[in-house]
Amino acid sequence: MVISTMIIKIRNAAMASLVIALVGIAGCGGETKAKTFKVTGKIHSGGSPITGLPPGEKPMVKFEAKANKEQSQAKVGEDGAFSAELAPGDYTVTGSAGFMANSDKKGSGIISKSLKVEADVAGLDLDVANKSKKK
Repeated sequence: MVISTMIIKIRNAAMASLVIALVGIAGCGGETKAKTFKVTGKIHSGGSPITGLPPGEKPMVKFEAKANKEQSQAKVGEDGAFSAELAPGDYTVTGSAGFMANSDKKGSGIISKSLKVEADVAGLDLDVANKSKKK
């Protein structure tokens, strides 16, 4: 009887150790995702949606991190509303009235401004007709 009780205790201890080890391994596999913030706004021309673009082309909004030059683009809707998820930091935001306007020469249909992301940003206004507007 004593031997069988000892065997049961050893089995239970072994099983408990196995369960603890498996839980520990499962918990170690996940990466911690860096904190991001939601940036939303609207790209337009003088308050009106950007229209008259060639087929398949639509306004674009690009974010470039000043620290490492990493770039990302926002999703832009038909009405010019856009959103993006960005890590905290300083960015240059460039809005353009489509691919043809998107060049290094900041000509007609392009606006750039600085943006500091420390929390969610709502209502970012990108008016490609008025480059002097800053937010």
